Amino acid sequence: MIRRSIPLALLLAIAPATFLSDAAVAASDPAQKIIKQAQTSEGFINLFYDAKAGQLYLEANKLNQPFLMLTSLPHGVGSNDIGLDRGQLGLTRMVQFEQHGPYLILKQLNTDYRASSDNVAEQQAVTQAFAESILWRGKLVEGKKAIVAINDLVINDLHGVADVLEARKQGQYRLDPERSVILPEGIKSFERNADVDVNLTFNTSKAGKQVTEVTPDAKFLSVRLRYSFVQLPDEGFEPRSYHPMSGYLSDQYIDYSAAVDQPHVKRHLLKHRLQKVTPGDTPSQVVEPIVYYVDPGAPEPIRGALLAGARWWQDAFTAAGFIDGFKVELLPEGADPQDVRYNMIQWVHRATRGWSYGAAVTDPRTGEIIKGNVTLGSLRVRQDHLIARGLTAGWPDRQAASEAAMALSLARIRQLAAHEIGHTLGLAHNFAASTNNDASVMDYPHPYASIERDQIDISQPYREGIGEWDKYTIAYGYGSPTQTDSLLASTLEGGFRYIGEADSRQASASHAYASLWDRGNDAVAELQRLETVRLKAIAEFNSDALLATDPKGELADVFVPIYLLTRYQIEAAAKWIGGADYSYQQVGSGVRWSYLPPKMQLAALDTLLSSLQSRSLVIPTNVVQALVPKAGNYRKTRESFGSNLGVISDPATMAEMLSRHIVRVILTPERLNRVNQAYMEDSSQLSVVKLIDKLAAASLYQDLPNGSELVVQMRVNTVVVDAMLAAYRDVKTTPEVKAQLAARFDYIVKQLKRRSNRGSDYQSAHYDWLYKGIMKGLEQPEFTLISKPVAMPPGSPI
Repeated sequence: MIRRSIPLALLLAIAPATFLSDAAVAASDPAQKIIKQAQTSEGFINLFYDAKAGQLYLEANKLNQPFLMLTSLPHGVGSNDIGLDRGQLGLTRMVQFEQHGPYLILKQLNTDYRASSDNVAEQQAVTQAFAESILWRGKLVEGKKAIVAINDLVINDLHGVADVLEARKQGQYRLDPERSVILPEGIKSFERNADVDVNLTFNTSKAGKQVTEVTPDAKFLSVRLRYSFVQLPDEGFEPRSYHPMSGYLSDQYIDYSAAVDQPHVKRHLLKHRLQKVTPGDTPSQVVEPIVYYVDPGAPEPIRGALLAGARWWQDAFTAAGFIDGFKVELLPEGADPQDVRYNMIQWVHRATRGWSYGAAVTDPRTGEIIKGNVTLGSLRVRQDHLIARGLTAGWPDRQAASEAAMALSLARIRQLAAHEIGHTLGLAHNFAASTNNDASVMDYPHPYASIERDQIDISQPYREGIGEWDKYTIAYGYGSPTQTDSLLASTLEGGFRYIGEADSRQASASHAYASLWDRGNDAVAELQRLETVRLKAIAEFNSDALLATDPKGELADVFVPIYLLTRYQIEAAAKWIGGADYSYQQVGSGVRWSYLPPKMQLAALDTLLSSLQSRSLVIPTNVVQALVPKAGNYRKTRESFGSNLGVISDPATMAEMLSRHIVRVILTPERLNRVNQAYMEDSSQLSVVKLIDKLAAASLYQDLPNGSELVVQMRVNTVVVDAMLAAYRDVKTTPEVKAQLAARFDYIVKQLKRRSNRGSDYQSAHYDWLYKGIMKGLEQPEFTLISKPVAMPPGSPI
């Protein structure tokens, strides 16, 4: 071997080349130059923001590794009607980055169709059978570290803001990239997630009313949008199969590797990961508790109520054997709510009162909840306070009334916090719980008011603490899988009812025991009881219901929920008519559904018709006179009663609104169809003929009263005719029911024609108007006796 030495001069000539100038670095490694001068956020995904160029770069070091991407709104639009609220979570997508030549793509994986077997070929067959979505493509910057500009990924409406605005009839908005920017302070990367905040501006030539109310210039609507890239959870989570009686929310997918004799649609219930230190059925400390954090932006005493209500769930987890398994704390100073490790309870403001929400980020593979996110609307508590003031207006002790109103409001905040957290724990609504002695916070409760010692009492407006159903659901979803069968059996033994969204929220819903904002095990008895409270509250209503600084013209708005106090119990009682009873519990061969007995249906109909009488609808003269017009620059809002008298309060229109509500729920087409179907199968059941005859007898055939009740009775009669015509014309009404309605119209017309020929000219004109109205309405589908009904002020959410 021949040894050769390198001359010293040659070494000196080579050495300086290892220390490159910035220009040389830029030429040889453009990516490194960008990284060197960028604002860097390192974590789950490394992000680099070049402030000079306004470009955001992402390090492409997680190729072919699935993760979650979701959008959310850290700042909202502020309108309940539009629904784009602060804290709102958008669609969760399972995605992955892939490199193809010089390009990086972001692909959304199709999680709806899978093969869960270990056969790679079988898995590939499913993947190749269904489409995937390429959400974005970018060109990699040359350099040792692979980075790519993602401005055109995040300056993008993946949240669907424009679609929501169009669906809400707020205008044809389009994203304006020239007015949209990345927000450097919103670029963050944590251990398990990375976030990018952008300010997106949408423009339109003509804005809708709701956008105009909440936006400085509605032609340019700017929204702060957040993109979150979230790491999928580690292995070790045990999915739990969904059972319809579990009380849980669920996801689903189709598994093509399932055996032919097994269901191929798979459903997982949604839940957090929670493990015991000592596995098994015996109580144990937990490895890591579920912790929720309250937004420090919530003021006192609201904050204390939120903490207290949220902590109710500690009892459920303790009862299920998880010692210290659930905790609630105030978000620590310095903690960032964007960090996916924090389950958040946010206090959100809107221009009008609106819904609260419990949403979650979940793993679509297993149903594991990664982050719970509660959004609580701040104006709802003011509505509770307003209702309480109206109910206690007649109290002579005004200090006690003030304290009682605040106590009711805070009780509702506690209940609401527990309810929305329940959703983020995986629980669905249970709108039948109110008929089981308020067995769950997952129902929508109405504040309880009674009459004690001749005074309206609101001292126990809401149940305190979670219910027995809530304890069952936590034990079922989070407890040992070996206990699920015995827990399901316990729901039968306990007589629990569970009905969710599918057959409860709509006025046409068929289940007799599932309603929103109702109370009591007997809907009809509760309507009778609450009507007594309502009439007393109306009789005693006065300006003491106002806040100290309110002008007298605001009193009419406080009167709205008092006059309409029974609106939800009316809906609950109406569900007894043509109502069915059934359970999601599938045990034994005798599982079936049935209509309610005729006696119960008739009781409901008679009670509703009693609420339709003028004595229930008329307002005392002294109360009407106290409802003076709005003062000065105060104006009517959506929360105000409409009027046909200008700015003057219109008691006849108030009666029209409530009577229309009553008649509509009675004559809902699906309800009439069920009544008819039940009668055709069993003649002992209530019939459509009997229902219409009793309705007409309680209104059209009544002798007209004198005094203030006269105009109310006339308006009710007109409402009844319009509602009957609407039911007759409705495409959902079956031909058999339409035949019965047509026959009853023939009989009613004869009765009205006979009445139009007797009595005073005033009364004769009324009956002649009704008679001619029916004849015209049967010939002209667009005709109504009341050309433009005044809308009832919004009720939900209370």
